[in-house]
This record gives sequence, structure tokens and C-alpha cells, in this order.
Amino acid sequence: MHRSWIRRATAALAALLAVPLAATTASASDDVAPPAVASLPLEQNGGTWPTSHVQGIAVDQARGYIYYSFTTLLAKYDFEGNLVGTVEGFTGHLGDLDLDPESGRVYGSLEYKADEAFYIAVIDGTEVDEIGIDAQTSDVFSTVYLPEVHDDYAADMDGDGKFDGNVGDTADHRYGSSGIDGVSFGPAFGTTGGERLLTVAYGIYANTSRTDNDHQVLLQYDVSDWARYERPLTESDPHHAGPAETDGKYFVRTGNTTYGVQNLAYDAVQQRWFLGVYRGTKPQFPNYLMFAVDAATRPVEGDLVGVPGPDGEGTERGLLLALADDDGTLDPETGIRGWEQKSDVGLQPLGHGFFYLATNSGTTGAQTADLRLVRWTGDAEAPFAPATQAELARTCTVDYAVHGTWPRGFTTQVRVRNTGTAPVSGWTAAWRFGSGETIDHSWGVETEQGGDVVRATAARWNASLAPGDRTTFGFVGRTTSGTAAPSTVTLNGFPCSAA
Repeated sequence: MHRSWIRRATAALAALLAVPLAATTASASDDVAPPAVASLPLEQNGGTWPTSHVQGIAVDQARGYIYYSFTTLLAKYDFEGNLVGTVEGFTGHLGDLDLDPESGRVYGSLEYKADEAFYIAVIDGTEVDEIGIDAQTSDVFSTVYLPEVHDDYAADMDGDGKFDGNVGDTADHRYGSSGIDGVSFGPAFGTTGGERLLTVAYGIYANTSRTDNDHQVLLQYDVSDWARYERPLTESDPHHAGPAETDGKYFVRTGNTTYGVQNLAYDAVQQRWFLGVYRGTKPQFPNYLMFAVDAATRPVEGDLVGVPGPDGEGTERGLLLALADDDGTLDPETGIRGWEQKSDVGLQPLGHGFFYLATNSGTTGAQTADLRLVRWTGDAEAPFAPATQAELARTCTVDYAVHGTWPRGFTTQVRVRNTGTAPVSGWTAAWRFGSGETIDHSWGVETEQGGDVVRATAARWNASLAPGDRTTFGFVGRTTSGTAAPSTVTLNGFPCSAA
């Protein structure tokens, strides 16, 4: 990568501004097996940056990193609160983030409204290892263009032959689209498993004079073949390489919000999509700050209330997603459910009912973010409560018993119990062998071993553990120097206590 001495000086200044104010970390011993979620910090400060406010977060639980989007800068911290690297050198609006855990790549919404260019930024997080990486000259940063977003944003809705541009108080912009913000990986709507799709949420202008802007618009994409679309970011010549069609376009009627879904997050534990928004201003709606969609509820084709049909006749139809019918507070006048819960600048489910919530503060040119680990309560008034180290340690118990040994082998049975307050949907147990053991074959799980670290992933039949449920698996192993129970076993990264 190539940088001028000016960029180096700017990066040095940014690094000084970005020293975290505080980082409180849950304790973990050296022999806690990956993933590193066993060391989740209870709190972290994302530094102070000469940018706009924080827009979203992504957490790499397996590798132990947290990413913050600060509009024109991406900051990467480790779980101990150390600044690892930054990506900068772009002027577009970097919004919400999510992570592909297998590759370690970070996906985020990126807008250039003046150029009518709307991208998904794809950032190789594993290569973000220094301060001041330039997004336009480094191969760490690539972009994929979204034609569907452009077409709705740039729509001349009043037919006067003139597109009014980045103006909210206008009849232009289909569905009131102001671009994109929320992004998250999750299953196809109407399902709770299968292939993970990238879901992209529209920004929506806060225009109280319109009736066609009361839905959140969500697009889904299969990104498995997106390598053919990825291009370097070149702000002087925006590219238009991207998928011609979506893998689904959906609508959620929440009432108009101020700039749409700012943070989108899929929680596999509750099988819910959470939508964090800036409060709307139409008085006929409850204007909640957070909504939820039940992933299992199938989309239904229906009328998009308030959206005129083709040529202004009738009502446009689309695939509707219903708000979860048992979550939050119900507004009896509109039938809309939601929460008075700030979740607009950083919301990340972590498993076992734990989430990260970000809050923003600071002044122009000196913006900061504070991250807090919280647990889901389900309460209509206060859905999250601060998490404690004790709660992190009470998510599971394990009974690891060696049942037999012989000169070059052994057999082991493992009983795992979910002692947390949230169900576990899909799980992986992990531990370290201490005497050079290897697994020969197993039952009840699929095992993977790298060095002395073993990961045992649930089979289809035992993948779900309700609170209090337990399951048993086992394996036969080989060894030349004996075997013993590991000091720590984790379940989805959370350390289990001995049964």
C-alpha cells in the first residue's frame, strides 16, 4: 500500500485520539479453548475519532476482535481494548457492519449519494493489522454495487423528468428510499436454518407528507459468488459491478422512521431479526426505536399500504414480513409492536442471550463509542440488562469423563447441559488436549481437530438445547502419553463449569 507523509501524520494523530478510555474484560485462563468469546469484554470504548458518530459494529468471536464503523473510518480492536488497525481514505458513508465468521471478512453498507452509487463494502478483517490502511490503494477493501438500491433511490416518482437528489422533502425516491444502512447475515426469510444470506436494509427519509414510506425495505443476497463482482474502491470513477437481481425483496410495516433501519441483526438464539431505527415523527404511529421479525414466519404477498400501484391505480403489492406477534409493546391503534430501546448505532447478538449494544457520544470531529455487554430479558419495557462475569460463567456445565484407557488409546463420554436462561440453537463444544491426544472417531457430534484444539459440533438431532436441557456425546482417541480431562470446555465459546 502507498501513503503520503500527510496520511501517515493523520493516522498518527488518529491513533493518539483513539486510545480507549476503559476496557473491562471477563477473566479467562490461558488454556481456554478458542473461540475467544470466553474473554468477551463487559465494556469497551471504541476510541475518539475525527469523524461522524459510530454507525455499527461487528464482532469476530472466534478471533477475538471488535470492529467499529465511524462513517469514514473502520477501527479494529482486540478484546483487551488494544487498537489493532484502521481503514480510512474514503469519503462515502460506511454504515452498519456484520461479519462472515468463516472468512473473517466484514461486510458494511457504503453510500455515495451524489454519484448514486450504493455498495456493500467487503473488508478482509484478517489483514487489518496497522493504522491508516488506505481503502482505495489496499486490496483489503473491495466493493459490490447494488443496482436494486440505485433504482429505488433514483426513481423519479412524480414524473417531472427531474430527479431531486439527496432531498427528503420530495415525491422522488421509491418507498422514500435514502440509500442503505442496516446489514446482517441470516437465513432466508421464513426459515431459521440453511444458507446464510446477506440482508440489506434501506434508509428511509423522514417525510411526514407521504403515505408510501411507512415500510422498511429489506433485500436478501446470496454472496457465495460475489467474487466476480468485487472491485477496488475508486471514488473518482465509481464502478457498477453487482448482482442484477436480489434473492428476495421484502417489506415490514413499522410506520415511517428517520432514515430507516440503522442497525439490522439476526439472533439465532431467539430466531429473530432485530431492526434498530431512529425514531419516526408521524404522529399516527407509535414510533418505536426497535422492532423484531420472527424468522420462521413466512413472507406473504399483500398490499403495501399507502403505496400506489402501477400508473397510480390501486395499491402496490409485495412480500410482507409480519412483526413478531409476542415481542415488545403492542400499539392497539396500528397493531405495531416494538420497544423503546436505543439500538441504532451498534447491535450484535453473541449467543446464549448475550448482545453488544453501542452508544455514541462526542462532538463534531471527536466522536466516540461505548460498548456494553447485555443479556436479553424479554421485558417489554427493558429488553436488555447489563451482563455480569458471573452470568457469562453460568451458561453451561460439562461432565468430561474418561471411561477407559489402554496403551495407545482411550474412550471418553461428555455430557453438556445448558444452564443459561436462553436456548442454544446449534452448538460447538471446544477444548484443548494436553498430552498429544488425537480423535479417532466420535458419536453424537462432528469433530474437527487443529493441533491440540478440538471442536465438536452438534448433529442435527441434538442441535437445540432449551434451558436445562442436556446432551451426551463421546469419542475414541489415540495417545502415546495418557489422557486427562481438559481444564476448560467451552460451549459456543462460553466457558462451562464442571458438573
